[in-house]
Amino acid sequence: MKSDQIIDKIRNKLKESDPGRRTVVNTFQFNFTDADGKLIKSMALNIYEGSADSADGQVTISDEDFYLVGTKQKTFQEILQQDKATIEGDEQAINKMLEKFRINSQN
Repeated sequence: MKSDQIIDKIRNKLKESDPGRRTVVNTFQFNFTDADGKLIKSMALNIYEGSADSADGQVTISDEDFYLVGTKQKTFQEILQQDKATIEGDEQAINKMLEKFRINSQN
């Protein structure tokens, strides 16, 4: 998957962070699709592959669009406004998580 390098960066940030000082403690499930919208991979953020039984929020986004957001070529808000991603569950918690990993801004 093209976005695997972005996922690896998030995994590394989580490994490096002090679990007692984490400000994002929710569970998020990401569903990655191909260009045709077919599911190609699901993973839960803390991060492991598979589906989460009790995710606080769920994001469905194409592998390509996640890569564009992760490499700061587009913002997550742009992807949402173009109806290229969907959010289910705790949108506030999802936005907090995205801001924490700075994939929600182009700076």
